[in-house]
Amino acid sequence: MRKRTNTVSARLSDEECDNLNKAIEKCNMTKSAFVRMIANQYLPKERPPNGYDEIISELTEIGNNLYHISNTNNYDVALVKEQAKRLDNVILKISELYTVPEKINLGDEKWQQLKSGT
Repeated sequence: MRKRTNTVSARLSDEECDNLNKAIEKCNMTKSAFVRMIANQYLPKERPPNGYDEIISELTEIGNNLYHISNTNNYDVALVKEQAKRLDNVILKISELYTVPEKINLGDEKWQQLKSGT
């Protein structure tokens, strides 16, 4: 049985509709997914710029190489592992910055400004 049984409909001006469609396109989402995310109090983020996936893949590969080096050679293992952890943290920060939706706090000043358009 489907849990999503309610339909949302709204009348928008041409400008509002264009703005909504541009925001949805920037996030690379469907209208339904976009509305659901906002309904669940998350602010969708724009899709990452071109090249993002390649950068993350390269950083991940570097981290994997550091782990292999630290486990196979006579390097300062602790230092290499520390650097690998730093690399992992940078990857997570980049991912959060570009891909993880931001939780909306309805009392937050930022949300109030977005809501009122000021």
